[in-house]
Amino acid sequence: MLSGEYNFLVDNLWLTQMIAVVLLIIPFFLIFADKKWIFGFYVVSIVANLPLIFVMAFGFSYELIIALATIIVICKDLLRNKNLLLLSTKESRAVIIALFGVLALNLLTSFANFSRNHFFERSFIYLVNIFVLLVFSYFLVNRERLQVIRYAFVIGALILVFTMLVELVYGYYYLGVYRLRPAGLLLDPNVAAFTLNLSLLLSFYRPKKTKLLTDIFFISARILIIFGIFLTVSRSGYLSTLLILALFLVYYSKGKKRYLAPTTVFVIILIYFLFFNFIQASLDTVYRMIDLQRIFPRSVPPAVPGPTPAPSISIPETIFSDSRFELLKAGIKVFLNNYILGVGIGNITGEIYNLTGMPMNTHNLVLQLLGESGIFMLGTLLIFFYYLVQLIVKSEKKQKFFLSLIFLVIVLESFFNHNLLNVNIIYLMLAFFLALNILFSREQTVLSLAKIINKKKR
Repeated sequence: MLSGEYNFLVDNLWLTQMIAVVLLIIPFFLIFADKKWIFGFYVVSIVANLPLIFVMAFGFSYELIIALATIIVICKDLLRNKNLLLLSTKESRAVIIALFGVLALNLLTSFANFSRNHFFERSFIYLVNIFVLLVFSYFLVNRERLQVIRYAFVIGALILVFTMLVELVYGYYYLGVYRLRPAGLLLDPNVAAFTLNLSLLLSFYRPKKTKLLTDIFFISARILIIFGIFLTVSRSGYLSTLLILALFLVYYSKGKKRYLAPTTVFVIILIYFLFFNFIQASLDTVYRMIDLQRIFPRSVPPAVPGPTPAPSISIPETIFSDSRFELLKAGIKVFLNNYILGVGIGNITGEIYNLTGMPMNTHNLVLQLLGESGIFMLGTLLIFFYYLVQLIVKSEKKQKFFLSLIFLVIVLESFFNHNLLNVNIIYLMLAFFLALNILFSREQTVLSLAKIINKKKR
């Protein structure tokens, strides 16, 4: 990891400080530019986790600086236009209210088994993430801005892939560490794979008319993003990538450009056979560089002369291993033993340790929330799930496919990641998800600050 086990940024602190100074300057310039630039940069910083570099150099929150710059831009907009607009639909409002219900219940039930530090930490995380959801909901008031988010996601993903390659090269060639799982600035390879998959998904969201150079850029970006996902050696990441590519293959097999799907498959097969000998010759090296053995085990894996990274205690080895089943059973037991109000925020790890001897969380979002908040959380989650599905059903026909795919990718990830509600990229993605419903709906509701003020004056 760039700032963890392999210490590239620590070993080259001068470079870290130079990058941090540049990052410090950028928001101040963007305040005076069109607001799409500060919002786009905000997305890039979230996707690539640029705040990590800044914190390492200055020990101060970079997200706070970007948030303040964003607020200043919104205030400038208010002073210039004497108005602020926020668009919604009945379905989007229901989803947001249901989400707030999930977050509020998670916090309220924790008072039964109160852990002060964990409670305030979780509360702060939720407030920051709600801020992300609200400011991007404010920004996404026209269809052109959807492309700003698309470009920013892809650029952030490319930066992330670059940092992963730096980690891989530095760890393998300089430190002599083998069977890596690079994650770049995101530190966790599973989170990196999830982030790259969201970026891959958004890269396919295209306007009706595109330019050749734009198409070439996004095709090249998709190849690099898929390569980055491959480097993470994340099972959930691989499954999500297969889901995205398979569904888009089916999607593009219809309509005017139906030739794209078979052409893509043919080109991939052709490339494989053209480079078959090279791939076979390089396979041992690939198995030494990244930990492919954990997903595609070979009966006789290539020997590694140097140290291999110690497996993280927080990530079980395989999807279907005993540890995964033990965590699943333990999560269910924790819920059943504390089904009324749960064990509270921050207490799941201790409960699972008592049952299994493994100091881990459930690695499942639903089980984690049920264990923390009890039976009332089950009802709240079902309501939230219902309104999400209803939003997809009531959206414009052309947007349903994309909305459904976003929904499926996040649901799939929730089976492997208990921490999704604490990750700001989820709320950023939710803002995009809601915008696809709102901007193409004939039943928009416009909340205008100017109208509210005028009504009060009357």
